[in-house]
Amino acid sequence: MPLTEQRLSTTVLVIGTGGSGLRAAIELAEAGVDVIAVGKRPKEDTHTSLAAGGINAALATMDPEDSWQQHAADTLKESYLLGDPRTAEIVTQGAALGIDDLERYGMAFAREGDGRISQRFFGAHKFRRTAFAGDYTGLEIQRTLIRRAVQLDIPVLDSVYITRLLVHDGAVFGAYGFDLTNGTRHLIHADAVILAAGGHTRIWRRTSSRRDENTGDSFRLAVEAGARLRDPELVQFHPSGIIEPENAAGTLVSEAARGEGGILRNALGERYMSRYDPERMELSTRDRVALASYTEIKEGRGTANGGVWLDVSHLPRQTIMNRLPRVYQTLLDLQMLDITREPIEVAP
Repeated sequence: MPLTEQRLSTTVLVIGTGGSGLRAAIELAEAGVDVIAVGKRPKEDTHTSLAAGGINAALATMDPEDSWQQHAADTLKESYLLGDPRTAEIVTQGAALGIDDLERYGMAFAREGDGRISQRFFGAHKFRRTAFAGDYTGLEIQRTLIRRAVQLDIPVLDSVYITRLLVHDGAVFGAYGFDLTNGTRHLIHADAVILAAGGHTRIWRRTSSRRDENTGDSFRLAVEAGARLRDPELVQFHPSGIIEPENAAGTLVSEAARGEGGILRNALGERYMSRYDPERMELSTRDRVALASYTEIKEGRGTANGGVWLDVSHLPRQTIMNRLPRVYQTLLDLQMLDITREPIEVAP
């Protein structure tokens, strides 16, 4: 059967249908701009849906002293001043507005008894500023954005893999790709293109990315179109990826596990974060906790499988079921491990 080609045109083409891509498309549609979004996975199953722990914003619902300025200061300090101050300012100042938008779209955040959005500690926070929906925040964000995109009648093309951007005289005017399910080719003309197609972390063997995600697609598209990449080496290493089974190595145990009071121990039973950050312990930054765990493993205090233990079994069962339901179910499915009774073997 001959391959068919579908030709489309729009004002803005968004490549990527995860949280960033859909949010960009929604903003454009609300402003009255014609937009099409395309993604290589079904929109219900993008990488955003795997994000667990929460989204940070200085809402001050739990700690009235918090502010976007403190959020920015925490961010810059824990970036070892490598972060761009202007970017930190824009992101932290706009974070609360982002939460407001998600609320407006109908997102079901966890709430306190009086209706306030609940917030918890994550690493490097001076105050509690992580808003969440259990430990499946990314999934709830994605569902919320999909609902809003449907309300706005935004065309979203699933399973379309973009292979190149169309460029003429240094200007991008669209993209070309094909449908992964039936081979239909797509030629999409656009006045502007937004790349929101993830990163490149699949180059590591143990990664939180699934096998066909974060494979550097957007990097390649950008470079081939003549763009320059900035800081691709600055990749964050998460301290708690599971080790087994091999085909799921790197699957994250949400930072929420530590935020709710989880404890890290080495194979000797030592709560080793006291050696690396005695003040914040398990609530230290991801990079410090990851480096601490890596050091313990490399110096021979790790488990036989090359990991450390993350233990939440001392927490009330109801806390685990209410606050960490996805962690509980994931470990039960992958390892037949009941985290209300036994520790989790993890590694950076």
